[in-house]
Amino acid sequence: MNKFSKLIKAVGLILQRPALLNLILKDEQVLQQAFEKEFPHLELQQTDVFGWPEAAQLTIAPYAFLSGSSMATDFALLQLLCRRYSVETYLEIGTWRGESAANVAPYVKEVFTLNLPDQTLLEMGMSQAYIASHRFFLKDLANVSHLFGDSATFDWTPYKQKCDLIFIDGDHSTEAVERDTRTALGLRKSEKSILVWHDAKSDGEYPRYEVLLGIYRALPAAMHGKLYLVKHALCAVYLPDGADAAQIQLNALPNRQFEIGLKNINL
Repeated sequence: MNKFSKLIKAVGLILQRPALLNLILKDEQVLQQAFEKEFPHLELQQTDVFGWPEAAQLTIAPYAFLSGSSMATDFALLQLLCRRYSVETYLEIGTWRGESAANVAPYVKEVFTLNLPDQTLLEMGMSQAYIASHRFFLKDLANVSHLFGDSATFDWTPYKQKCDLIFIDGDHSTEAVERDTRTALGLRKSEKSILVWHDAKSDGEYPRYEVLLGIYRALPAAMHGKLYLVKHALCAVYLPDGADAAQIQLNALPNRQFEIGLKNINL
């Protein structure tokens, strides 16, 4: 939806219910309303992968604690999935510093990671420091292959029906998430392949409807029942074999705690 269409929709809503102005200013609440209108019978499910035996002890490395990254639990999720389901080929849309790819590389046969070319980032007005940060943690990893292009126009032909796990972490607009999800469906090696979306939640608890709209629009209705938000993380995951899950309860009392040890490694 373009900006003009959004404006027309916003004006219509305000005329009907002036109090909605506060919701429109926040935008995410309007997106939630759109989601609930489009999927009126859908209840968001949440699964807790950190109850799996493989999650008893995890090491997240590298982790930079810098802007634009993921939660440590997001990287832990990707590790857990790769280990639990014996992932061989992992592909991600959105490289950034390379932390996600670096965290899964020890557990898979091959990693493919797509990002915009440096020249494109330069033409977009990005700083040299920002551009230099891309792929920083992937310099010495032999099983990582770098792909360059826009996910909307990239030639995905060599990777179709090849991937065991696809991690979608590119443009988070509804339209882009829907497009990348449709692309990911064609990249699956089989119906047993796993899909993961980053930033499907705005924090460790609250859903992010801008992203969820794109996901649910792209997935066939038959797959909706095996799509879960991940407790303690920002991700959503599609697990073909299903998982123990429950309806989301916001601001519920914690049912587990984590212990984090920090080891400072100078670069």
